[in-house]
Amino acid sequence: CSGPSRGAAESPVRKDQTAPQPRAASAAAPAGPVVLPAPAAAPQPSAASPHPSAAEHQDVPSRPRTAEPAPTATALPSDPEKARIAKALRYDEQDPLANLEAADELDRGARGVQLKNITPPAHGCALTETPRRIWTERAVASITAFGSGFVVAGYAQREGQERVFVLHLPSSGSLAPVTTLIITPPHTAMRVAPPGLCGDPEQGVALAFTDGAGVLFTQRLQVGSKHGGSATVELGRGVDTRFAPALAMGKRGPLIAYTLGTTPMRTMLARIAAGGAVLDTRDVTPPAMGASAPAFVSGAWPPVLITADARNGMSPIARTVFSADGNPGAPTVAAPVGMMSQPPQLTAAQSELGAWVAYTGLGSASTSAVGLVQIAPRSGSPEALIKGTAYGPLHVAAASAGKSVLFASDAPTGPGKSPAHEIELVLLDAAGKGPALRIADPSGDATRVGLARSEDGTVAVLFTGKDGLYLAKARCAQELSKNGS
Repeated sequence: CSGPSRGAAESPVRKDQTAPQPRAASAAAPAGPVVLPAPAAAPQPSAASPHPSAAEHQDVPSRPRTAEPAPTATALPSDPEKARIAKALRYDEQDPLANLEAADELDRGARGVQLKNITPPAHGCALTETPRRIWTERAVASITAFGSGFVVAGYAQREGQERVFVLHLPSSGSLAPVTTLIITPPHTAMRVAPPGLCGDPEQGVALAFTDGAGVLFTQRLQVGSKHGGSATVELGRGVDTRFAPALAMGKRGPLIAYTLGTTPMRTMLARIAAGGAVLDTRDVTPPAMGASAPAFVSGAWPPVLITADARNGMSPIARTVFSADGNPGAPTVAAPVGMMSQPPQLTAAQSELGAWVAYTGLGSASTSAVGLVQIAPRSGSPEALIKGTAYGPLHVAAASAGKSVLFASDAPTGPGKSPAHEIELVLLDAAGKGPALRIADPSGDATRVGLARSEDGTVAVLFTGKDGLYLAKARCAQELSKNGS
């Protein structure tokens, strides 16, 4: 996520464009938030009580989800060491810090191998810590940088219940649980999109997640020595759960964009005050278009939001530039690309050289692929980040790195309908794309990639394996100047 305290470069605007002016709030915007009563230690949103929504289009049903059944809870592993780790991670949602005395177990069993004296290749990246398991059930998760460390949030099934969990990974490498909430009603199928997450050491962590009925909630969290959390606030209903909420930190508080399951799909934006109140909710869908798969551009300040209007043919990507106080300007078409996957996924990052968008699309013979296109300071032509060789959903994530940008993608290891995957990490700088770093999952299949870069330059690569959630760390080459020297 992007924020004013990250030293991000200003968003490049084409010379033939003027900066968009802030739009007035919609007349139908809600007056304020609805706070759900919940225990302070672990607030639990519930759809059993009729809470009014704080967004427009309250009567829109959520879009049907995939037919894949939700995973069932598994027993503790038979291996004694793995069983100790699994037990340590299964902390009580009513007292999420109660198992901190088990931190030694987490560190012993969940640490990757530290690789010493690593020198990244020119224009590339190299592992500094092999993948380590940080969650013992298969999870769909996102990651954000938090100072010199990271915060992870995900959805997972356990003992017949669906939960959203949050973990803090400080620079020391130790694993600290922050909170876990039971989701009621649960999602009835396997999740395809993670919770939304954004962190800033000055403002804390903002979390956005949905329940099984397509109701969107947000919660503010403090991690580290200032551990704590606010009550959950309902933001909207009829949310399409196939798309992760997009979060960015503004000067006044978080910005949260999400997709409504309407026809055509629409993207809504909620501005949240520092204290957690909802300032307003607006429709940021471009005129005469649809808008889904929102994502904030990593490294952009003021914030920039991108959305997709996925069609059976050319699919436009729209770009909305915000003012410093969080007001969205008029959306404009940033770049047209080819046919996107269903559902599409967007991610973007900005450096001093410009901004690029990666998107999931179709390759030859309708295979799954990941495309890449520049959107600022000028629009470029789409190219392949991951060429189409196999079938099945792919995922992609991006992070800003000063004079370069980073992209991590699911990469099939072979052709076919159900191939195994590795993670491919690529650096893009003034010299173009560098050599790809391939990261293999110890369990044999790495998917649903997430990516973040901390303030000290550590790159964290998050992915889902067959037996849980994994995290690897890398370092990338020094960024080039604009002339490539």
